[in-house]
Amino acid sequence: MDWHMKKFHQICISTVLTLAFAALAQAATYKWVDKDGNVHYSQQPPADANYERLNIKTPQPSSGSTSSSQAAPSSSSATSGANNQQSSAIIKQEELKGEELRKNNCEQAKKALEQYTAFRRIKDKDGNVVYLDDNVRAKRIEDAKAAIKEFCE
Repeated sequence: MDWHMKKFHQICISTVLTLAFAALAQAATYKWVDKDGNVHYSQQPPADANYERLNIKTPQPSSGSTSSSQAAPSSSSATSGANNQQSSAIIKQEELKGEELRKNNCEQAKKALEQYTAFRRIKDKDGNVVYLDDNVRAKRIEDAKAAIKEFCE
C-alpha cells in the first residue's frame, strides 16, 4: 500500500470516527447508583438497577448574551443540574475532538490533491517509485476533491 493510499485510509478512518462521535453526542445517557453508592453514567441502561435517563442537549453557540427564548434547564435538584453540566462538558470535548479531526482530514485531503495533481509518480510503502496511470491518478484526484468537499466546506 503506497503512502497516498495510507493517507486516504486515514481520512476514511477519521471520517468514521467523526461520525461515531456525532452519534455519541446524540445518544441517550443513563445515570444510576450501584449498591455501593457509586454513581455511573452510560449510553446503555443497567439491567439490574433503577436508572434515570438524562436529556443532554449539545450546547448552542452564544452571542455573548443570554436570550430570553432559551429555556432554563429543567432539573429536580441541584445535583441533576451539575450532572447535566458535566455531561455537556464531556460532549463539548468530543465535539472539539471531532472538529480537530475534520481540520486534519481537510489538510490531508488538500495535500493529497496537490500531490496527485502535480505528480504522476509516487513512492509506495517500500520507497519504490511507482508510475500512476491516468485512470488511477484521476480516481485519486476525484477522491481527494470529494474529501476536501466533505471536510473543508
